[in-house]
Amino acid sequence: MFAVLDSAVGGMKTAASKACDNCNLRKVRCDMGQPCVTCAARGFVCTYERARKSRGPTGKRISKIRQRQANSVAELEGEKRATQVGSSVHGSQENFDSRYSATLGLQPGADSLASHNSSLAAVRQINDENTSWPTSTPGTNGDHTSPFTSTYPNILSPNRHVSNATTIYSNSAEPGNGTNALTASPSLSEFVFPSMPMDSPSASFDAFGALPQQYLPPLAETVDVWPSNINEETLLPWIDVYFKRLHPTVPILNRTNMYHEMLLRKHRSDSQYGAMLLSLCAFAMTQPVQIHERAAGPSRSAQADMLLEKCVKMRVAADFGEDPTMEMILSSFFLFACLFGSNKHRAARLRLREAVDLAYSLGIHLPESYEGMSAEKREQWLRTYLVLSVTERAYAIQQRHSINFRGRPGITARFMQSFDPTSANEYITSLIYADQTSAVEMTGLLYLMETFDAINESVIDCWNGHCHYSDGICASFDRRRALQMFHAQHRAREACLTGTTSFAPSATPLPLAKLVESQQADISITQFWLLNRLWNLCLSHGLLREISEHAELRFDFACQIGKVLLHTSKNLSLSAMEVHGVGLIEKVHDVAVGIITAMNSSTQIFLDTILRQDDADDLLANRSDGPDKYEMTVRQVLAGLAALIRDFRGGDHIYHTRIAATLAMIPGWEGN
Repeated sequence: MFAVLDSAVGGMKTAASKACDNCNLRKVRCDMGQPCVTCAARGFVCTYERARKSRGPTGKRISKIRQRQANSVAELEGEKRATQVGSSVHGSQENFDSRYSATLGLQPGADSLASHNSSLAAVRQINDENTSWPTSTPGTNGDHTSPFTSTYPNILSPNRHVSNATTIYSNSAEPGNGTNALTASPSLSEFVFPSMPMDSPSASFDAFGALPQQYLPPLAETVDVWPSNINEETLLPWIDVYFKRLHPTVPILNRTNMYHEMLLRKHRSDSQYGAMLLSLCAFAMTQPVQIHERAAGPSRSAQADMLLEKCVKMRVAADFGEDPTMEMILSSFFLFACLFGSNKHRAARLRLREAVDLAYSLGIHLPESYEGMSAEKREQWLRTYLVLSVTERAYAIQQRHSINFRGRPGITARFMQSFDPTSANEYITSLIYADQTSAVEMTGLLYLMETFDAINESVIDCWNGHCHYSDGICASFDRRRALQMFHAQHRAREACLTGTTSFAPSATPLPLAKLVESQQADISITQFWLLNRLWNLCLSHGLLREISEHAELRFDFACQIGKVLLHTSKNLSLSAMEVHGVGLIEKVHDVAVGIITAMNSSTQIFLDTILRQDDADDLLANRSDGPDKYEMTVRQVLAGLAALIRDFRGGDHIYHTRIAATLAMIPGWEGN
């Protein structure tokens, strides 16, 4: 029984000098008797066991008192029944032991006692399991949940600590056929699930329940940092979306390792790992949206925003970044990808810079950082470095930003051999393709690396206007340097078409035509877009001419780029391009605007100008045998690119209206 200090007298007062527990809870007057008059009248058990708290407003607490006492009675009855079951089992076991011993002519001894103890423990364990493992499954209406939902709170449901009401899941449709609506009691907010992707696991499948509870590490040993209103079971379909649609172009995670760490509940003890999972799922919800999933776009965006908010809260720490980890880097990268797709470029730039700075602090760009690593960890570091360096350069050109990973980020033999001075090309090949199951993904990433290998900090500075061309001369980018970069892009294009690489001659990667279609779309359109950016850089430096012996230094080269890009896109499905988000269609828009810029800068390019086959096709590695390889007008190229921009995600992006407004300003464009 608690005692309280009487500050006036300086001594201790007994609990009876205060109101009883029930009167204190109800905030009513108490005569402090044992029992008090109020409890005796109500039929309550009068106790003085609770610590005294500051007085609050009066109110009705009778139902709460009765509920609490009813629960106490139920617990006592449950313990009584368990004792009776144990006694009956014990008696049955003793009778069995006696009969068994009598049959064999033995006396019950230590062995039979040990057998009895183990049997009793097994029976009690079964009883406990039958009590705590209800038969209802996630997704069914009822008061019970699966054994994992008892440990893991319901995902995306109202916080279970807010109210005592029971949250009820109502799956209104199967994955891919509609939305999954989550409803609760009227006192709680309602949430609407975004439509699930096709070929995703069923919402009623408990993947975590596949392992018995006793095989999983207990949560009591660590602090649970996972958001209480998010159930990881419904994150599994979105993780599956990442590996099916995004992993070919962003191969920085391993499916087996991720599921293994989730089953070990790493996301519940490691806040940075949990934040990475949330940002990954938000990325999978918003970027690879297919045609049949467009109607669920607003619902997905709202759901992804909620996951991003939870992700950011899990990452908050005063010393964030002091000890960078790979999970921190990937979380920042996925945050950047989500913000970029939402056209929030200032916030996206911050997250990309954060990811690059964390990677820079971790030293993934330094050869000595890889010494002593396992092959699996080394491969993930290299992949992350390549993805970040390629993304940083592409985004710097798109948004005119600087870069942190300076120099040439390509995996050259010299760079790789610094890990092991005795290594050879075979070592490089085995390191790049350490996991044969992801060799296709790694090949596409290496082709992109070669494409951006020549885009260093000097080119970025010129592109951003930080060179001295305004003073009359630029020492970083002249005619000779421009031709070198164009030829480097030509070699990169030829290498991916033929399946050769310059950094590892012994490697035999797959040619572009044998890669996943989404990889083909990303690599091809990015290569043509990068040529267009170099052409624009030549235009700003005054290197273009109407007639030149070098096709890439002519004004009409921008039109040739658009023609080849249009023909390439006709061989790709729309879904293969849409999986990359609006960033890819922005590149198509830049190429179309480059054609209009060429028309405004040249006196020999008009809408009806015919683009015939010439040496530009060889430079662009255009191997088409179609009729549009030989003759297309500028008008046809612009109309085709505008149609592609219009069809991309049904025109639900800003570049549809931009290209329409730009084309409307061209004299003679009416009627197209």
